[in-house]
Amino acid sequence: MAIARRLIGVWLMADGIWTGLWFATLLDSLGGRDATSVIAIVARLIVAALSVVSGLFISQRTRAGEPLSIAAFLLIAAFGIINASTGVLPSNLDPSFRWPVAWLQAAAAIGAILLIRRERM
Repeated sequence: MAIARRLIGVWLMADGIWTGLWFATLLDSLGGRDATSVIAIVARLIVAALSVVSGLFISQRTRAGEPLSIAAFLLIAAFGIINASTGVLPSNLDPSFRWPVAWLQAAAAIGAILLIRRERM
């Protein structure tokens, strides 16, 4: 279980870092985007920061790690589904793969949440 917890922590930190790097490349295009897209990008960046912090906390087995990581996983999955249905976030993913990736992301998030909750018991 300790290895699974570390992998979940690394997954969260990697998601946050990759999201931050991806959106950093889009900073010069923010002026040409509509307000909804900019708000969604900023919100996803906030979730990416939460993801990095919760990944660190879950890896270090701190008390705040569990609720923060559960919130991060739920928000990541929600943004995946919102993006698949609306396309509000920029993505380099082929549109035909957006729904399968969103459902896979949601299933993986649920699995990680169940692992985190099971370890606590």
